[in-house]
Amino acid sequence: MIRWVNIVKGFLMGICELIPGVSSGTMALLLGIYDQFLGAISRVVSKHYKKAILFLIPLVIGMGIAVLSLSSVIDFLLKNHMVPTHWFFIGLVAGVIPMMLRISNYKVEFKAPHYTLIALAIAGLFLMGMAGGTEDTVQNISITLPLLIELFFSGILASSTMLLPGISGSLVLLIIGSYSVIIYSLSELTSFNLEVLPILIAAGLGVIVGLLVASRVIQYLLRHYTYLTYALILGLVAGSVFAIYPGLPASGISWVITIAAAVSGFAISWYMGRGNEDTI
Repeated sequence: MIRWVNIVKGFLMGICELIPGVSSGTMALLLGIYDQFLGAISRVVSKHYKKAILFLIPLVIGMGIAVLSLSSVIDFLLKNHMVPTHWFFIGLVAGVIPMMLRISNYKVEFKAPHYTLIALAIAGLFLMGMAGGTEDTVQNISITLPLLIELFFSGILASSTMLLPGISGSLVLLIIGSYSVIIYSLSELTSFNLEVLPILIAAGLGVIVGLLVASRVIQYLLRHYTYLTYALILGLVAGSVFAIYPGLPASGISWVITIAAAVSGFAISWYMGRGNEDTI
């Protein structure tokens, strides 16, 4: 039976994938469906595919609605209100950390290797954040076979990382130079420009392959290296703040709005994560 209420959850996950630095995996954690989401993706090519597809259909619909309907809105907010928008998402990401600390039982389970892994993950995302954000805006695209192949592998890499809380598929696309091409193509598609379809199909096929492979790998890690994986996720969540950090507000009014946005993001995230204390 399809749970159509999950369209809303998919919508929220889709919003996260539009923001470089914010992961839909983080949102899945907050919504309490992370383990179900991973399991359903990995079972799509198994004998339990029907049940998996029924679970994923509303999520995919919701994510699709978010991507198609809000790409222009997100673009507007980032261009005209970048600082408070990014600080809202910093608050949202930071609000995940208390939940992850409860889930991981870090006071009992974490030892030196766990804290080392956290530090490495934070450092890695700090470096990724430093490398990202320099891509030029795309005005038009010349579709070639090398470009389609590049976008296919970009889709694999982005979807593999987006399943991990803390790593945004959008940030990875930004770093490897494919983000502007895909965002431009999505924007053109909403204007019924069908010439960009080959680009979106190539990237979409890569996303599917990446999701099928990564979901099994992450499930294996959670099953066999549970607390090391929790430590990795904690580091990725904390480190993703570096990828989102936009700088500080420039005026008094901007400070008020930015602080309100950050506190609101943290409060929403903390409230959503309260009931997800037992396990991923």
